[in-house]
Amino acid sequence: MDAETMKYLAIAIISLVMFGAAKGVAEIWTTTISSVSRNPNSKKDVSIFAWGGAALTEAIALYALGLAIVLLFS
Repeated sequence: MDAETMKYLAIAIISLVMFGAAKGVAEIWTTTISSVSRNPNSKKDVSIFAWGGAALTEAIALYALGLAIVLLFS
C-alpha cells in the first residue's frame, strides 16, 4: 500500500474514534436522565459529573478531528 492509501485508512479509523465519542456522550446523557428521573434530589450532584464526563469525551472527539484534518492535508 502506498502512503496515500494509508493516510485515508488512518482517517477512516479516526472516524470510528469519533463515532465512539459520540456514542459515549449519548450514553452519559442517557444515564444522567435516568438517574435524575429515579432520584430527583440528586440532580445537582449528577449534573456536575455529567458535564465533566461529556466535556472529556468531546475533547477526545476534537483531538481525533484535529488529527484527521492534519493527516488529510499533510
